[in-house]
Amino acid sequence: MQSLPALLIYFQYLPVRRQIRTAMLLLNTCWIFTNTALAQFAPAAGKPGSTAIKADSSCFINWASKCHIQRGLKQINVPDSGFASVGSELSAIGPASSNGVVSLGDGGIATLTFNPPITNGEGFDFAVFENTFLDTFLELAFVEVSSDSLSWARFPNTSLTQNTQQTQAFGFTQPTQIHNLAGKYRHPYGTPFDLQDLAMMSNIRINEIRYVRLIDVVGSIDTIWGKKDSYQNIINDPWPTPFPSSGFDLDAVGVIHQQAGMAVIQNQIPRAIWFDQQTETLFIASRHTGTLEIFNVQGIRVFGESHSIQSGHPIQQFKPTLRAGTYVAKYGNQSIKIILTSTR
Repeated sequence: MQSLPALLIYFQYLPVRRQIRTAMLLLNTCWIFTNTALAQFAPAAGKPGSTAIKADSSCFINWASKCHIQRGLKQINVPDSGFASVGSELSAIGPASSNGVVSLGDGGIATLTFNPPITNGEGFDFAVFENTFLDTFLELAFVEVSSDSLSWARFPNTSLTQNTQQTQAFGFTQPTQIHNLAGKYRHPYGTPFDLQDLAMMSNIRINEIRYVRLIDVVGSIDTIWGKKDSYQNIINDPWPTPFPSSGFDLDAVGVIHQQAGMAVIQNQIPRAIWFDQQTETLFIASRHTGTLEIFNVQGIRVFGESHSIQSGHPIQQFKPTLRAGTYVAKYGNQSIKIILTSTR
């Protein structure tokens, strides 16, 4: 590899037009490398920093009670391709892994009902389960919520997938390139969502979410059919999938926080960790043993410390000494999202 001085000597003898083109190429390469290196999200299930929540986690206190499906075509640009047909509305009701899955098809929609309503609690509030069997074979869906089924708010989402070559029907997508889209994690892990992300939306009540709507992402890079993330990046996921199981395959939606009515059940569940936003304090139940780990949004561990039972102290408190920002704290088999507004 050429040394920097040698490259500079070579550069100065290029024609002016070549100098400009070369400089632009170098700047573009640096921009791509920098953004690829920094703008990454939580990794696959089971890896350090992942936000995936396993279906049997004790944090789930309820599941969808009703589901309405509006099927999409097997292939949206082929009108006579027929509609996706795997599963039924009953498949998405109840706990994950209990009733099979329902395939939405290209652009298909699933609207799920929750009673009592989901509410905005500490960290993640619900999780969506899809049936993908590989960490990198991801079929994605937008997630929207509503208090009254009339006004909807979509979770802000990001896709850093390349958009120059179509991901084929059984192609790969990296979880680190996806944020706030359902289907990020393989089965039996759910992709969690935090209603606090929608706190500025005036058309919903984040403490009274009665409906969750999942809309299949048509993963075509053809701008006629393809869908874009919140930043107008086209989302590239496996397409076309002209099969009865076309599109997002919904398994279930699990509730982590909900309104009173199920509060007694919620309080009986032995939660290992929770977070008080007002005091920015983590609380750890000492009946659990394990390592408290905190990860930044790039999935890099920024804190790790073992905790064990201390006699006479059933609850331990911990104030993270970190810069202001968003993090994921993990303890035992539970993960929660924490937001620090002050730097210690």
